[in-house]
Amino acid sequence: MKRIYASFALIILFIIGAKAQESNTKQDTIKHYQLEDIEIKSPKFNRNVFEIPAAATLVPDRLIESNRVQNLTDISSIVPNFFMPDYGSKLTSPVYIRGIGNRINTPAVGLYVDGIPYFEKSAFNFDFFDIERIEVLRGPQGTLYGRNAMGGLINIMTKQPGKQRHTYASVDQGNFNQFNIEASHIQPVTKNFSVMGGINYRENGGFFTNHYNDTKVDALESYSGRLKLAYNPLNNLHFNGNLQYEDSKQVGYPYALFNDSTNQAGDINYDHESIYNRKLLSSGFNVGFSGETFEFTASTSYQSIKDFQDIDQDFTPQSLFFVLQDQKQHMFSQEYNLRSTTDGLYNWLFGIFAFNQDQDKTVRVEYGEEGITKYRLPYSEYYYEKEYQNGNSGVAMFHQSTFTHGGLSLTLGLRADYEKATLDYGYDKYPNGALKPVEQFSSSMDFFEILPRIALKYSISEYFVPYATWSKGYNAGGFNSTFERPEDQTFKPEYSYNYEAGIKAKWLEQRIYANLAVFYIDWKDQQIYQTVPSGTGSMLTNAGKSESKGFELEIKALPAKNIETWMAFGFNDAKFVDYVKNATEDYSGKYLPYVPRFSFNVGGNYTIDLQKNWLDKIHVNVTYNGFGKHYWNEDNVAYQDYYGLLNSRISFERNHITLAFWGKNLLNEEYNSFYFQALGNSYAQIGKPATMGVNLKVAF
Repeated sequence: MKRIYASFALIILFIIGAKAQESNTKQDTIKHYQLEDIEIKSPKFNRNVFEIPAAATLVPDRLIESNRVQNLTDISSIVPNFFMPDYGSKLTSPVYIRGIGNRINTPAVGLYVDGIPYFEKSAFNFDFFDIERIEVLRGPQGTLYGRNAMGGLINIMTKQPGKQRHTYASVDQGNFNQFNIEASHIQPVTKNFSVMGGINYRENGGFFTNHYNDTKVDALESYSGRLKLAYNPLNNLHFNGNLQYEDSKQVGYPYALFNDSTNQAGDINYDHESIYNRKLLSSGFNVGFSGETFEFTASTSYQSIKDFQDIDQDFTPQSLFFVLQDQKQHMFSQEYNLRSTTDGLYNWLFGIFAFNQDQDKTVRVEYGEEGITKYRLPYSEYYYEKEYQNGNSGVAMFHQSTFTHGGLSLTLGLRADYEKATLDYGYDKYPNGALKPVEQFSSSMDFFEILPRIALKYSISEYFVPYATWSKGYNAGGFNSTFERPEDQTFKPEYSYNYEAGIKAKWLEQRIYANLAVFYIDWKDQQIYQTVPSGTGSMLTNAGKSESKGFELEIKALPAKNIETWMAFGFNDAKFVDYVKNATEDYSGKYLPYVPRFSFNVGGNYTIDLQKNWLDKIHVNVTYNGFGKHYWNEDNVAYQDYYGLLNSRISFERNHITLAFWGKNLLNEEYNSFYFQALGNSYAQIGKPATMGVNLKVAF
């Protein structure tokens, strides 16, 4: 209760500090009874969605707030053919777009946050606060963005410093001891210089109980902060810097034994408390200069990750295995872009990108008393350690030309991408605490690829634009983070050839927007998740040939002045075409795991204008998200059937104060959000139950 009182006291102080100021009333979200233009501002893009020959979804701040989007996993319910299962901790973040993604190792979907590239999977799941927009470009974006962008690109932009002073504070309380407080302030210092600072604290008491000791297994406590600087000494010259930090501690994991034959999860019941702690630091510095006919940008970024995991590997009441993982990572990147800014017959872009990523990881596997007995080890104590020093570095040059004649536009892109991966590996055993070296080696791999792209669009009118795109997707190979046999030390690159066609349109005086895209992906050497032979870890191998095909339809409409509605539907048929794992396992014709056959989101916002002395507006938001059947493994035995989630939010506004009541999974739908196999067993994570709460926000 002390936290709640302190939080409300903070908001009251903000109100007192603002009483001498005029409130900046938030603009009506539905302006002039027509849909707002959709501007895509991803790195290297700053154009209307009708000018981009690719499927793109924009999630603005009002939908982020009304849908209670708190992390990257939550946008699975908004973006068609985007799926990010809830893994149970922030350690890894499997992300799939149109079936393309990886459970472990390097992600196959690119992520940029305020222009900073995120290359490591353990950095993807961070706490959202003060988010301005989320953009998702589906289909390969490797020509312009290179690494990790085989499936698509996610661009997240937080609020920026500006010339207007602005402050807000928010406190949120929900069931399961959910608590969140955040505050942000923009302060202009001079005419050309402004700063912005924000803080966020989040915790929950856990949604699931470990029956072994009657304690919660998925509690979270997280602190994060952000500092931004903007300096514009000239009209055509700007400097931006930002620093973001998060320190999170999680108790996990909520995994239960799963029965593949009945497709049911049992109770969570294991003896060793498991945790994941992470410190994440991201920083970036950008310089931009605009000439009469061109724009030059330079972006420098640095990211540091330090995390620790202590996990019950067998997730049973038996004392079999415990795994401790300690990891440190540093990543530097530098990028230069030069592009034309005139609207003429020919537009161009040239760029160069370089990065260096170093990762030191130690994995320690301890055998418990029952594990030593079960495997008949002649020791009273036994554990082993593996050390991985991974290095990845690369450089790329890319170019894009766009030729325009009337409504016809042809875009040609090309990227030359080089990457080098290194591994220094050490393996030591400790029977009865005595060191016994087993193996050490150093190895390196080189990868080079040319990534072309061709796109054609024809603007029949300003708001009716068909397009077609062909591109090559690529995800480099590398070293497995866990392996037990020499043949499993590495995995090969994967390649895809992608075909997409679509139509974007607005009609009825810009009150309806629709985007239809159909796609076909021809996929070779797909990187597939596997457990290592002992079952105490996971690795990547390559499948022979796969294909993914489907379509996406997004519609937004304003049927009345204060009503906004939308529908997004994605269908994805993704299968192995030729995948013979060994002499007894042939998965050709099976569905790819972690790819729902379809997903959809329908919802609406209704605004009631009261303009009373005691209340200005009431906003009502209702959404329903559905996910089709998807399989957990390539054998297509275990699966999750269709499930749907109903969410709602109702808010009451008066000047600069908003009081909102929210609920997620209001029908308390039962489903499984994650699945894996280890030590001959199957495990699942149960989806979060119904949650609800209240939020108070003050902005001025």
